[in-house]
Formats: sequence, C-alpha cells, structure tokens
Amino acid sequence: MKIKLFTHTDFDGISCGILGILAFGKESIDIEYCDYSNINEQVENFYIGSEKNKYDIIFITDISVNNDVATIIDYYKDEKYYPKTVLLDHHPTALELNKYDWAKVEAMLNDKEKTSGTRMFYDWLLNSNILKIAISDDILKNVKDFVEIVRKYDVWQWKAENDLIPKQWNDLFYIMGRNEFIESIIYRLKMYNIFGFCDFDLKLLKYKQRDIDSYIESKNKQIIVKNILGHKAGIIFGEQYCSELGNKLCELHPELDFIVIIDMSSAISYRSIGDKLDLGNDVAKVYGGGGHMNAAGNPINNDIRNKVLSLLFNK
Repeated sequence: MKIKLFTHTDFDGISCGILGILAFGKESIDIEYCDYSNINEQVENFYIGSEKNKYDIIFITDISVNNDVATIIDYYKDEKYYPKTVLLDHHPTALELNKYDWAKVEAMLNDKEKTSGTRMFYDWLLNSNILKIAISDDILKNVKDFVEIVRKYDVWQWKAENDLIPKQWNDLFYIMGRNEFIESIIYRLKMYNIFGFCDFDLKLLKYKQRDIDSYIESKNKQIIVKNILGHKAGIIFGEQYCSELGNKLCELHPELDFIVIIDMSSAISYRSIGDKLDLGNDVAKVYGGGGHMNAAGNPINNDIRNKVLSLLFNK
C-alpha cells in the first residue's frame, strides 16, 4: 500500500510517524510534519490536487483541520479513485469533526486517563492487524511500551505520577532532532530486548535538564502580566521547552490564571494547572487555535508578523 500521513511536529505527532514507518515501511509512507500555522493549507492543497490519487490511505494524526478543509475532504469522497481518509485526533476542540465518518476525535482513553494521537494511531493499526503483520511480537511489546511513554508525556500524566521517563524521552527528541530521533527510536524498538536509555543518553539528559532549569529561571524574570478575555495572564516570549516552562511558571505564580508563551516564528501557547478555565475552548479557540483544558495554542500568521515588524521599524 501507498500511504500519506499528515501529523504534528511534537513528540506525540512524530511518534505517529514512527508507527507509520514500522507498520507500512519507510518506502511506502510519505510523511508531512505540520503545525497549526500550516496544516489547513497543506491538507487543502493536497486534496484539491491530483496527487492524493496515488495513495491508498491518507492519515491525519494528532492534529485537525478546520471546518472548511473538512468540507473539502468530505466533498472529494465522491471521486471515483478517491483513497480512504482517516483522521485521528485527541484534542477536545476538534470534537465537532466527529460528524464526518472518516474522523475520530476522542479525548479519553478510559474513564480516568486521557489518550494521545500516538495511542489512537497505535490502536487503529492494531485493530486493523497491520501492525501485527508488519512486526514481530517482541518488537510489538517494545512499541506498546513506547506508545504508553508518549501518551503519558503528551497528556502530562508523567507529572502527576512523578515519572520522569516520558519527559526524558521528549527531552532526548529535542536534543537529537526529528530525523535522528526517529531513526534512533526505530532502531531501539527493533534491536533492543528492553526499550530504554543507554548511559550516554542519561549523560545528555543531565546536561539538558541543567539548560532547561536555567532557561526557566531567566524567563521567570521576564513575565508581563495582562488581562486577556477577563483572565489574569502572565506573558513571556520564548521558543524552547514550552510545556515544561509553562507548567513551572504556573506553579511559581498561582495568582495567574494561565501563562502565555509567544514564539513569533510559529505560535502562541497557553498553559495552566488546575481547572480555572478551559484554555482550548475559552482562549485558544477564540484566536483560531485549539487544544486541551490546560494546554492549548494558536498559530501566528505572516500578517501578524508583518504588523509587528512595522511597529518595530516604523521610522
């Protein structure tokens, strides 16, 4: 089969790419890593063009499209050679896409635990018997362990359980970079009896944590407090360690309702702890984004960047 995969750029999203490579083979899957600033444009251009007819299945994982693009996808279902589309997402702000038969959006794994994009894709591949045919039982055991690590990190369960292992794998992802990390994970899943860290990994992670702690300390001194949609928010400009930075600043500043992290090159992220408000629906969705109750975001487009540049250099 020839497979197309659109997936997110974070740890959860690229892990969907890892599953796709394991299930279908590197030569049979074409992966596009997208963020919220370009997902709609890339998917729309793909469906409007004729390239889609080269593929047997098109997956969209750990990220969703807007209603306009969903309508386009649904329209092309009537084409004679239209391939199968499967959208799998776990962000509550995308639940309305469940009205389409090709979309499955669910936030919960069970009554107590949240799911992730990787877990949803893993379950789909497992239920379709594709993964069982592609890899041995020993490798499948490692894959199952890896999928749970990704899920625990993405839904922040590792923090509640004080389990540093999921966070450390995410840190290693940012140390190694996407391509090298993907190759390394696939090798480890296939070659190691037990999926885990080597001594060199642990040394790298020790130095990385030192860098993260220093970064958080510096950003804590730069917080600007503003009222956003009737809520007291702490705003910083930052490009690294978004989730850990936002969570730690929320802990340090309980007087704030949420933290805003602005990365002018890509997006605005929102982080909170507790149940003060639903960031995905009450904040991010207002500005064209989405996400979860305590972790959400929206893209920064070129128009906004150009306006900022005009303000900075208007003399």
